[in-house]
Amino acid sequence: MRAGEHLSTDAYDRSGQNKITEGRVLTVDNQIDQNTGTTRLKAIFDNKDNTLFPNQFVNIRLLVEVKKDRVLIPSVAIQHGPQGTFVYVVSNGETVSVRPVQVGAIEGLNASIEQGISEGEQVVTEGVDKLRAGSKVKIGSGSGPAE
Repeated sequence: MRAGEHLSTDAYDRSGQNKITEGRVLTVDNQIDQNTGTTRLKAIFDNKDNTLFPNQFVNIRLLVEVKKDRVLIPSVAIQHGPQGTFVYVVSNGETVSVRPVQVGAIEGLNASIEQGISEGEQVVTEGVDKLRAGSKVKIGSGSGPAE
């Protein structure tokens, strides 16, 4: 924005699931609301369909960086323990091992993994509270959000 470029933005409803309209950012407040963890910004929207109204609360998504060649996994697979962040990786199709991971950006139901998992490896997304290293698992249908 300092360089004079326009930052495009998408406005979503309260649930963050339904896109309402597209616009561009004018200014960003430099303070974060400690109670909500949010910040305010001012953006312009054409509002051709009259889907926006004054003082309406919307969730905004800004594309500020594109990262390529990253492994995406369902965010529910990410676990937190005393040794840090980890996932259960399925080995040989039937047992699990604990794998420390470095998590990048989380968007919606998916998380970007910076280190710790390679493309094609399977992670456990259900029943993780009962698992330990070496536990046997049964692979489901694989119809999760990030296959």
